[in-house]
Amino acid sequence: MDKLVLLSQINLLDELPEEDLKKIDELTLTAPIKKGTIILSPTQQIRSLFFLKKGQVRLYKMSSAGKEFTLDLLSEGNVFGETTSFSLTDTDIYAETMVDSFVCTLSKDRFEEFIRQNPDIAIKLITILTSKLKELYQITESIAYRDVKNRIVLLLMQLSTRFGVRSGEWQTVGVKITQHDIASMIGSTRETVSLFLGELEKEQVIIRKPLKINTTLAKELYEIEEG
Repeated sequence: MDKLVLLSQINLLDELPEEDLKKIDELTLTAPIKKGTIILSPTQQIRSLFFLKKGQVRLYKMSSAGKEFTLDLLSEGNVFGETTSFSLTDTDIYAETMVDSFVCTLSKDRFEEFIRQNPDIAIKLITILTSKLKELYQITESIAYRDVKNRIVLLLMQLSTRFGVRSGEWQTVGVKITQHDIASMIGSTRETVSLFLGELEKEQVIIRKPLKINTTLAKELYEIEEG
């Protein structure tokens, strides 16, 4: 597939004219990355921006005891990584592909030269950062004021909005996620998450295979809005 076509489908670049896309096409290195590949880590820091064209990436931190804590899940259109000017990922975060993925890489030097010549790109990146911070604040606030069961429903609703497909009252979660991932993202334990997922399935709020959420029931029973 033409790399120029792939670039045009990435969220950050979807409004750029073809002339600008051609410029970026000349700057990026595009490659397939196998499932389970660590793209970034505290000991493998790469001063580049990564445009996730296809696949899924998990961002996580590691505790001093070696336990992983999932922070976010990314899919097509997301941007992560850092340069001197912009940082979309903390330096102590790991980024791992959850499935076979396709990633475009823009190096620090080339990126910074490009945004000096194209300030509209800088504005878009600021918009992304603002959106990420707002989303993080909303999640943090929800964790502070809701019990564990409510946090699970809220997280699944948010993931289904970002990644899922709607069919009637049901919406797929649309991203590969484990009970351990859910637990680390809401500040709970895997055992507690497993218990409440079972309750939610009995209430017909979720279906687990494949993972779906009944958005109508979620809103009625747990006062959670979509988006």
